[in-house]
Amino acid sequence: MNQGRFSRRALLQALGVGAAMLPLLHAERVVVAAPALFPKRLITVTWTNGIFQQNWLPGNDDLNAARLPTILEPLEDWKSKVLIPHEIDLKVMLDAGRQYDGHFSYGALFTGANTAAGLSDGTAPSIDQIIGDDLRSKGVSSPQLNLGCRNYGFSTSWAGRNRKNNAETDPYRLFNRLFGGQSLPSAQIEKLRKRRKSVLDLVGTDLERFGGRLGTEDRLKVQAHLDSIRALELDLQAAASQGVCVPPAVGEGGINYDNIDDYPKHVDLMMKLAAAAVKCDLARTVTLDLIDDGGGNSLTFPWLGIGSPDYHAIAHEGGNVAAQKTAIDRWFYEQVATLVEQLDDASEGDGSALDNSVVVVANDMNEGNYHGVDDIPFLLVGSCGGFFRTGRKVSMRGMPHNQLLATLCHAMDVPVTSVGESYGGDCDAALKA
Repeated sequence: MNQGRFSRRALLQALGVGAAMLPLLHAERVVVAAPALFPKRLITVTWTNGIFQQNWLPGNDDLNAARLPTILEPLEDWKSKVLIPHEIDLKVMLDAGRQYDGHFSYGALFTGANTAAGLSDGTAPSIDQIIGDDLRSKGVSSPQLNLGCRNYGFSTSWAGRNRKNNAETDPYRLFNRLFGGQSLPSAQIEKLRKRRKSVLDLVGTDLERFGGRLGTEDRLKVQAHLDSIRALELDLQAAASQGVCVPPAVGEGGINYDNIDDYPKHVDLMMKLAAAAVKCDLARTVTLDLIDDGGGNSLTFPWLGIGSPDYHAIAHEGGNVAAQKTAIDRWFYEQVATLVEQLDDASEGDGSALDNSVVVVANDMNEGNYHGVDDIPFLLVGSCGGFFRTGRKVSMRGMPHNQLLATLCHAMDVPVTSVGESYGGDCDAALKA
């Protein structure tokens, strides 16, 4: 009997969605599902001078089996959402004979391409640019946001060879840029809500029509799916009423870049503004460079009781000043925790903005006492919409970091075959849920 079924292709074209459809009925039936309601986001947070890894790397592969080490303790409440792919090398630099050239690897971190000798300039597009270009091709108008705090000309974000994406370093100027119109936050979330609801209405109408042509068992499945769609509509209404798109309070005044005591305030504001930009869908990729390769010189940490020597000198001493380096590393992860908390507090469906994002924390060298570019301390927080299986540490056994970059693009639904120089492949299988 001809039931006049919808064709799979026609329905997908009508809904404007792709392969991420969930099976509803038996294999011979048409597959119908709602597209993802919340966007995925990539946020990278980077600084220089390495990590004192003895107090950073967890001993257990299962992160939930014990408390996190001292440096990572600020992320203890979110350790089930943390993924540590360790033993990843900057092989593009190792193969060029630059084993201890960590101070010139900043531009390689997210481009996957070797930098020029004696320079940290990027020689290829970074993944935020690759993902941003893909989003622009899909109609997203402002997908990228590049931020910095203590910057001296270096960057992790590149549009192409020697084409740096300049970072916004002034949080007050950034606030005005993002939230200068008082009605922007509420208008933005209302626009999102209406767009998502229109897709749900279309899906629901087609499901109701389709369900009327089925037997009892399959009709019940369709009805269950319609119920889930109506629940999503309620989630959207709740999100709008809760005002998740609210700019942070930045207070009065400004930042004195010559005053070391202003650095904590500077970093805190940038973390909160980055989180707000993501929650308000004002950016899908954010790069945040806290200290670039030139920024460790003269930077001290008096609020930690470390007035001298400066950060660069402390990093060079390694285990001789383990307590000081550990305290500084931990402070940086406290700032990451501020960002993570802001994202996790924003509800999105059954999860949070953090669950629909991946925060990638990286450094341009392993430990600052010898500037090595092997075993780079990468750490991920958030599953990026369920792509990553978190709550664990995974040994990558010297994998080229290009493969991690490719996997991050895949998590953001950008189907690259490689990123940067000639190391194809990815690490999807090792890191995916």
